[in-house]
Amino acid sequence: MEFSKYHGSGNDFVLINNMDKRVEKFLKDTGLNLNEFVRRICAPHFGIGADGLILIEKPEDPSNHFKWQFFNPDGSLGEMCGNGARCAIRFAYDRKIVEEGCQTVRFETLVGVIKGQILQGGKSVRIQLTKPSIIREVLAVRVGEIKFEGTYLEVGVPHFVVEVEDLEGFDVLRFGREIRYHETFGPRGTNVNFVKPMSEGTIMVRTYERGVENETFSCGTGVVASAIACRLKGKIKEKEVKVKTRSGEVLKVFFGDNDKIFLEGSVVKVFDGILSNEVFGL
Repeated sequence: MEFSKYHGSGNDFVLINNMDKRVEKFLKDTGLNLNEFVRRICAPHFGIGADGLILIEKPEDPSNHFKWQFFNPDGSLGEMCGNGARCAIRFAYDRKIVEEGCQTVRFETLVGVIKGQILQGGKSVRIQLTKPSIIREVLAVRVGEIKFEGTYLEVGVPHFVVEVEDLEGFDVLRFGREIRYHETFGPRGTNVNFVKPMSEGTIMVRTYERGVENETFSCGTGVVASAIACRLKGKIKEKEVKVKTRSGEVLKVFFGDNDKIFLEGSVVKVFDGILSNEVFGL
């Protein structure tokens, strides 16, 4: 089975063109279930290794270019992923699913239709996210003796954003995991972002991702959630926010009119390949 690997700001994904339902046929022929299929592909060292698997499929509405299924590396279905969305658009462009010169790419997700623009011949992609929902502008979560006060919001997926002074030395893995599973957020849990405002219009973010269950080099929706939280607190006022991620790359968040929010950054094609059945123990 053919696949491609892309990354956006170090957030890496395996993408498969499933327009012909080849994945469903493979699962039927082999007896594998979808969860195991995803986990084996995303497993570092034993599979390809990735922060998620994306299946590109025929849209339900023919006015859209495609539909995606996004899976976290633990096999769970993901509602939305900002960097994954940018990589999906680049993949569709490379595979001619999106025609040359297309002004606006439209694709279907669990949270609605995502729109995007292909920039610099595909080397950069901008997407418009669905309208965010502020669940709690100020929410306190206690982990042991430490109280974390942050903003809880939904940007397609849930995010808790906390400002941290020493972001470089902060134990994201420990506290991110504790907050992610905290009873405050119920069985659904949350993604957790630790942010530090830098110079004017610039912030730094580190994210513990739900579903990956680890800190990732970058999280697109986390970047957007962090920019929103910083604006709510008056830490930044600019309509264009530069966000430095753990990978060292910078993503841009744009605040437009009528609550429109855009995420822009580079997308890199890493390689194409063919999956061996041995990956699945066959």
